[in-house]
Amino acid sequence: MRHITLVVAVLALAVAAPAIADKGGSPHGGGNNSGGNDGGGGPSWYTGTLSASPDVLHAGDYFDVNGCGYNTEYGDVVVGFTGGSWGSRLDGNGCFSVQDIPALSGDTLPPGTYHVTAYQYVNGKLRETGDTTVTVVS
Repeated sequence: MRHITLVVAVLALAVAAPAIADKGGSPHGGGNNSGGNDGGGGPSWYTGTLSASPDVLHAGDYFDVNGCGYNTEYGDVVVGFTGGSWGSRLDGNGCFSVQDIPALSGDTLPPGTYHVTAYQYVNGKLRETGDTTVTVVS
């Protein structure tokens, strides 16, 4: 029963993450978010990196997401992509990997560039802690 409750809680968090996430700002207050850094990363105050491989793919293909340098004190990471979310534990170095994310959103994705975002709880709020992109080609 405890496992079912945990699974339900993780799924609820995963679905709600993109909708309720704070898009940055310093974890110590203030709102100086300059956005992510191109090529993976997160808000300017955050040192973790995020990458997707391959980062150019066809609709329906699968890609992997890797991150490192995440603060283990904030707990595990939720990765959001086109309405879906995947959770991952951090290792002792603040690194994680989520494999085989499908480039789908209900059906297939039209060609374009899509954000892949990492979230963690920072000071009690779910916040973006990493961002990168994948490009879907026809």
